[in-house]
Amino acid sequence: MLAFNVNAKQSVNITKETVQDSVQSTLVDPVCKMKVKANSEKSTVYKKVTYHFCSESCKNKFVAAPTKYIKK
Repeated sequence: MLAFNVNAKQSVNITKETVQDSVQSTLVDPVCKMKVKANSEKSTVYKKVTYHFCSESCKNKFVAAPTKYIKK
């Protein structure tokens, strides 16, 4: 756990869980650009990177043509 002292009036505690929650809340479906939560059923790995999707439809589109949706 990390603790930061902000303006000497309040401290902020950052835990591994806090960081993981923050990361999970900022995932974006590469096909439709919707914000998504990590979900192993709606995810796939391409070139050692895990991509998460809002639906099976978006996942299937990505699997069929991943380079169409990945920034170069």
